[in-house]
Amino acid sequence: MKKLLLPLMLFALVFAAACSNSETNNTNEGATNSGNTEETTNSETDVKSALLDFQMNLIQTVNKNDSPIYAFEAAKVAEEKPSDEELAKMKSEAEEAANQVAEDVRGVEVPAELETYQSDIESALEDLAKSYETRAANLSDEAEAAYEESDAQFASFEEKMGTVYKDAGLTAPSFAADLVD
Repeated sequence: MKKLLLPLMLFALVFAAACSNSETNNTNEGATNSGNTEETTNSETDVKSALLDFQMNLIQTVNKNDSPIYAFEAAKVAEEKPSDEELAKMKSEAEEAANQVAEDVRGVEVPAELETYQSDIESALEDLAKSYETRAANLSDEAEAAYEESDAQFASFEEKMGTVYKDAGLTAPSFAADLVD
């Protein structure tokens, strides 16, 4: 799935740029001040492009270290469960990974092109980081453990980022689908 993400994102970006160029050409034909229209369209395209690049960067940042979390969760429900010692080691690794992801997320910088949305994005990133910290603090040995607080923080992150995407004229993505190994 990760291998398909980059080509899909590039296709979406090219498609959005092509649509914008088509709109620019149509607008410029009837506009008396085509310079402002073109500048606005280029600015919108820059924001959309920066937002899509930011999304890919964020997904890569999280996925770089989150594998132990999902390995631990999968091991708990596997038919052949690992020994108690192995499971304890996996839990410890998952906790460290979740805390590392939180730290990495807090280190993600918002591009200058997204300055208009910076406070919204930073708030969303903080919710994402807290989600991973909460998960680390509450890792359970139960096979079907629910992580309600962590899930609520993640949902808040997705909602805030969705608002940014909609304001920028893009469809809100599902980060949950892209952040699971």
